[in-house]
Amino acid sequence: MTQNNSKNKPYYTQRNNKLKPNGACNVTAMIAALVAAGWDVEKLATEQYAQPEDALMHFILADARVDACWKKIDPKGMYAPNEWHPVLAFGTNLYLRERGLIGKDEPVVEWGEWRSKSEIVGTLRNGGAAVLSGLFVAEGRNTIGHVVACVGFKEDDDGNLTHFILDDSWGDYRTEYRNQNGNDIEMPVEDFNSKIRHCGADNKMAHLIRKAESK
Repeated sequence: MTQNNSKNKPYYTQRNNKLKPNGACNVTAMIAALVAAGWDVEKLATEQYAQPEDALMHFILADARVDACWKKIDPKGMYAPNEWHPVLAFGTNLYLRERGLIGKDEPVVEWGEWRSKSEIVGTLRNGGAAVLSGLFVAEGRNTIGHVVACVGFKEDDDGNLTHFILDDSWGDYRTEYRNQNGNDIEMPVEDFNSKIRHCGADNKMAHLIRKAESK
């Protein structure tokens, strides 16, 4: 059985982003996950930033409330706001409210340091998605902290989990990113265990994205 919540939906690449294309895997993965979960991300676009991932990046970098959250977590400014997962979750939920997609007390993105595979699969099975951080090899060199959207999974005939399905904004990790098309990449569970942080651990760092409500 295969469930792919991004099937027949747009693929987002960070390579054409207007803002920080080499450092926008986080916001681009977030947009891809929101799309897979059925959220209308085109409502996030602005006149200045037509691509929703650029609009989200701009908001996270410019909003005073996100800035305050960032400075509590990283007072020395060691990493950009979008590179901190709690700030990414806070900023995304805030921007969704600002653009009228959710109410005040309805978070869409829930960040967790230690998510089980069953939690992630359960979110996917319910029509949602996840945003994950991993360690990948890009053309012979390590890429640390790359972020991807998890949009589906595969099971064998006995119901055993065999693969997760990724939308990777940089390309296909299986080719060390020589193939720049990262749409619907099937990642074996063995790779998921070893490459997705916490690498080698059963539980993973993950943003869980709930399914959009039908209107």
